[in-house]
Amino acid sequence: MSGVFEFVAEARGATGSSAAKVVRREGRVPAIVYGGQGEPQLISLDHNEIVKHLTHKEVYTAVLNLNVAGKTEKAVLKHIQRHPAKPQILHIDFMRVAS
Repeated sequence: MSGVFEFVAEARGATGSSAAKVVRREGRVPAIVYGGQGEPQLISLDHNEIVKHLTHKEVYTAVLNLNVAGKTEKAVLKHIQRHPAKPQILHIDFMRVAS
């Protein structure tokens, strides 16, 4: 792999656990991007795409390209919440990288 990982995300507006459950039922992973100069932003990502990226160990330490609604920003993977019994990603935290 070239060392550049790009995550394509969609912005989401609703907050809370019930809104996150709706996102998960659609086969997506709720996530948040915070830090840097911007406000925290709620996003959702495709679950299967996330699983494919996480098979590469470099994704855990690399600076990622996060594409949200056509705007690309640099971020690092800060935290992944996994289901305790199923092979399912429940939530991801990304932290912006200030340039």
